[in-house]
Amino acid sequence: MSTRPGPWASGRFDVEGHRGAKGLVVENTLASFAAAYDAGVTGVELDVRLTADGHVVVWHDPVLLPTKCRSTGPDLVGARVADLTLDQLRTVDVGSLTLEGFPEQRPSPGARISTLDEVLAHGLERAPEVWWTIELKVNPLDEGESAHRRRLLEGVLSRVHDARLERQCFVHSFDWAVLELSAELAPQVNRSALVESAVTWVRGSPWTGSVVVGETHVDVCEGAAAVGAQVISPEHVLVDADFVERAHAAGLAVLPWTVNEADRMVELVQAGVDGLVSDYPDRALSVLAPACA
Repeated sequence: MSTRPGPWASGRFDVEGHRGAKGLVVENTLASFAAAYDAGVTGVELDVRLTADGHVVVWHDPVLLPTKCRSTGPDLVGARVADLTLDQLRTVDVGSLTLEGFPEQRPSPGARISTLDEVLAHGLERAPEVWWTIELKVNPLDEGESAHRRRLLEGVLSRVHDARLERQCFVHSFDWAVLELSAELAPQVNRSALVESAVTWVRGSPWTGSVVVGETHVDVCEGAAAVGAQVISPEHVLVDADFVERAHAAGLAVLPWTVNEADRMVELVQAGVDGLVSDYPDRALSVLAPACA
C-alpha cells in the first residue's frame, strides 16, 4: 500500500478516464464521464476554464473548434471560451460531432458544455468514490489566462469545497504557478504537476512557476516537489523505471498521460507507476487486470 496520497493509497492501481472517456464518447460531456464510471475507473481527468461571466466550465480548448462544436443559435464557432458567457456557450452543441482519430467514439447529440458544479454533482451521484483530476487550463504565455489564474483557481477550490471533495481530488496543471498558489490557498487539497515532453522541463521554461530549470533544480521530479506537488503527471514517453524511482524518492506519485496502447500500459505498470490516464479506460482496466494482480 502506497503512503502517497491518492487513489493508489488503497493499494489499487489507478486508471483514470481522460476527459471522461474520450475514446468511447465525445469528450468532457456528461455521457463521456458516465462511460468512464461504467468502465469502473478509479478517477477521471477533466479540463476547466472560465467564462466571460466567471463560471467554471468543463472544456479543454481555448476556442470553440469546428471539429467539436456546432452552433444552434448565433455562429460562435471559433470564438474564445473566455469571451463568451455561460448562456452563450449553452447554445453550442458539443456532443454531436465525433473525431476522425477516434473511430469508437460515440456522439452525445445535443450535449452542451457543463459547469464544474454539474459534472461533480453528476459524478457524485453515479460514482461517489472516484477521484477527480481537475486540470486548470492556464497558459502562462497568454496574458488573459495568466491574469485570471487566481480567479479560476478560487472558483475550482470553492466548487470542490462545496462538493466536499477536497480530500478526493487533485489540482492539476501544466502551469506550476497554479500549484504554488493552490498550496497557499488550500494546502489540504492535493496537487499534480503536468509535464509535457520538450516543453515543460527546458531552460527558460515559463511553465515551472518559481522553479528555474537547470538553476534552482536540475531534476524534473525534484522541481515538481519544490512547487508543492504530491503527484507528477508526465507525458508517458518520458516515463521509465528510473523516472519512477526518482519521483518516488522525491515523495511523488507518478500518473502518466495519455496511454492508449495495451503494450505501453503493461510497460508502465512494470516500471512502477501508480496509475495512468487513458482515452480508453475500459481497455486499460481489461489489459491491466492481470498485470496488476
